[in-house]
Amino acid sequence: MRILVIQHSDQEHAGGFRPMFASDGHEISVCVAPRDIGDVDLGAFDGLWVLGGPMQVWQSAELPWLGREIEVIRHAVLDRKMPYFGVCLGHQLLAHVLGGKVGQAAESEIGLLHVTKSGEPPMFSGIAEQFPCFQWHSAEVSRLPDGAEITAGSKQCAVQAMTWGKTASSVQFHAELDAATLADWYDIDGCEEVLRQEIGNAADHVFDNLAAAEADLSRMRSGLYQHWLAGLTR
Repeated sequence: MRILVIQHSDQEHAGGFRPMFASDGHEISVCVAPRDIGDVDLGAFDGLWVLGGPMQVWQSAELPWLGREIEVIRHAVLDRKMPYFGVCLGHQLLAHVLGGKVGQAAESEIGLLHVTKSGEPPMFSGIAEQFPCFQWHSAEVSRLPDGAEITAGSKQCAVQAMTWGKTASSVQFHAELDAATLADWYDIDGCEEVLRQEIGNAADHVFDNLAAAEADLSRMRSGLYQHWLAGLTR
């Protein structure tokens, strides 16, 4: 399968999902926005992933390239019915495209935290009702799009994960993140400093905590990936 992955810096990649792509022999093309977003041709792809970034959904007026990215997602999900998976910003952009609302969160979530499944959704099959994940967001989906279903939430953020129809799913948390991926994030200027400002001394243990949680994180990623992959054949 040919999968387009839109990411918002060279370092903020698909992380722990990349070995799954490679194992299944998918052809992955990376679009780094804003650098490459103007050249996207969805006709060359079977599925679309959109990852996180520091920008906000409502900044398209000051970031014209973000408006272009929103149009790419709209065309993929609504016109072409392409299987879609969104992470963090990609989750919020999906909600926006589908007519939901995204706004500033009352409380940011940052660090290795837990979310709770809503029922027994297929995208979280085989994992505990509460499971760990890495969060880094200050915005949230504040109104669910029509036809969407919440599949996980937290006290601070009601829409931690959602599905829409048979082919679109997304998560607010950084499902791709493992210790190696966070190390790549640290190559982004100011990333480590901002994380330390946000979570204080907990930053000293974040790599150890991610490594300790990797078995749970890996099961979560595998479930999300397999659920999304099923959408390619629906």
